[in-house]
Amino acid sequence: MINRQQIEQAIITLEAERPRLGGVIVETSLVALRQQLVSLKQQEALHGERKQVTVMFADISGFTAMSEKLDPEEVRNMINRCFERLGAVIDRYEGHIDKFIGDEIMALFGAPVAHENDPERALRAALDMAATLEAFNAEYAAQIPKPLSLHFGINSGLVIAGGIGTSQRQDYSVMGDTVNLASRLEGLSEAGEILVGEDTYRLTAPLFEFEALEPVKVKGKERPVQVYRLLRAKVVPGGQIRGVEGLSSPLVGRTQELAELNEILTKVHTGQGGVISIIGEAGLGKTRLVSELQQIGHLKHETKWVEGRALSHAESASYLAVRDALRSLLGLGLEASSSEVDIALQSEIAQLFPDRSAEIYPYLAVLLEIPLDEKAAQRVKYLEGEALRQRILQATQNYIKAKTKQTPLVLMWEDLHWADPSSLGVLEGLLPLTQQCRLLLLLVYRPRRDSHIWAFHQKASQIMGDAHLSIQLPPLTFEECTQLLNNLLGANTLPEKTRRLILNKAEGNPFFVEEVIRSLLDRRILTRADNGQRWAMTAGLEDITIPDTLQGVIMARIDQLSPEAKRLLQVASVIGRTFSYEVLAQVMSEK
Repeated sequence: MINRQQIEQAIITLEAERPRLGGVIVETSLVALRQQLVSLKQQEALHGERKQVTVMFADISGFTAMSEKLDPEEVRNMINRCFERLGAVIDRYEGHIDKFIGDEIMALFGAPVAHENDPERALRAALDMAATLEAFNAEYAAQIPKPLSLHFGINSGLVIAGGIGTSQRQDYSVMGDTVNLASRLEGLSEAGEILVGEDTYRLTAPLFEFEALEPVKVKGKERPVQVYRLLRAKVVPGGQIRGVEGLSSPLVGRTQELAELNEILTKVHTGQGGVISIIGEAGLGKTRLVSELQQIGHLKHETKWVEGRALSHAESASYLAVRDALRSLLGLGLEASSSEVDIALQSEIAQLFPDRSAEIYPYLAVLLEIPLDEKAAQRVKYLEGEALRQRILQATQNYIKAKTKQTPLVLMWEDLHWADPSSLGVLEGLLPLTQQCRLLLLLVYRPRRDSHIWAFHQKASQIMGDAHLSIQLPPLTFEECTQLLNNLLGANTLPEKTRRLILNKAEGNPFFVEEVIRSLLDRRILTRADNGQRWAMTAGLEDITIPDTLQGVIMARIDQLSPEAKRLLQVASVIGRTFSYEVLAQVMSEK
């Protein structure tokens, strides 16, 4: 029988073969494999568990009016076509369609499989679903008497997830107040509105623009509920997703790592390139370390920094991480339209390659998803698979090499553990350039040894040898965590017992330290004193609840475990923080 690990490995293998097999073949196979994987994970999860989930209710308005004009079979076909389009959007963000209720979709983000940014995925999915419905209305305008519209209710919180039903038949679903409030919010929303609860807002505020509405009285709630209307995604995220607004600390620890990075940066400025991998688990300070290096670079060296980023919800999007970096290299932000990107690219290529632009432009245009004119289209018309991939790689190599002649260049990629295989293929092709020109590749990722990033890591070490510096960030020491806590709050703010609770819970992870502080502030256990110069505890603290912002990070890792390992972890967590192997073995043998 095929198990979950075999399916996951098959997905990774298929993704790696995308350039050779072509996108259509790979995507068709991946759809079937992902459906099978979801089904297996649902079966594993039927026993029930507490999970932090974002619940979406999306209701389509307009089918009733359609029923008065069209034959019932035509209406049914139209509904199914519409659901097919909207369901594809949910799938793209790795949500799970719980059920269809008439004209309504109930979807889950975080169950049966958790991701560390499920609230963000849910909101991006809702915005894309609204855009998808607009396109659907335009396509079927002649058959739809009145345009269809969507309205949403979205809420995040704790649920009970697992099998619900009779002993003969159980379906995977979720229950709890979180679900009820999401449903109530959908009922309050009007056509075109996306209403979200306070927890969803709090977890995503730096990424989206919202309008705060008047608190509303909701059935089943004693007090009025604060509601927010989602307006749009921010082009440039504002505020802090990690860290605590208004609190800061100098870089703690990492002195040796920063010195090594600075030494290589200095060499790049004098003409010697390099490749650096900064590797560490979530929250250990990879981004902060790079930020410190970038500040030093701007002060000491005339070096151009360009950033690219892989996205957790777009691992199957070809060339996404490289495309992000190239847009940045062109001096363009995420808000730039396709035509603006095209104008910038044509100008750049004409300047750098006045006699060879026809050899470079069409392939970079394909990478950047720019529509080609007839002349440029002829160059790529009969190329596909590996042949097209090679031309794109050559064009990218030529372009970046030319840019390094103008100024030393640092190409920094964040979150490469989520990078698509196409982007990693281009990065692999750029590695040798670091020995030929003033180019530093600064690669930031987590040690996901079961994914294609680790295969890339090993390949980079083989190709570059000693020219590949690999920095693996360890947790901070207890003393360093203490220093971080003192820098953020002051040395004598917290009672010693509370201080030790935080430090023990964090286990050397600076992100965890910051998020525990944030949770204490949100719960008003920690407040500013009257003079505003120090902090005070308003209540005693016997234990620390894991904040919502950490739940996603932790559950995403737990959900990657095999069913046996996950069950073992659940049992161990009930026994306690510290226990002997014999006790765990005895409990497991009795189950």
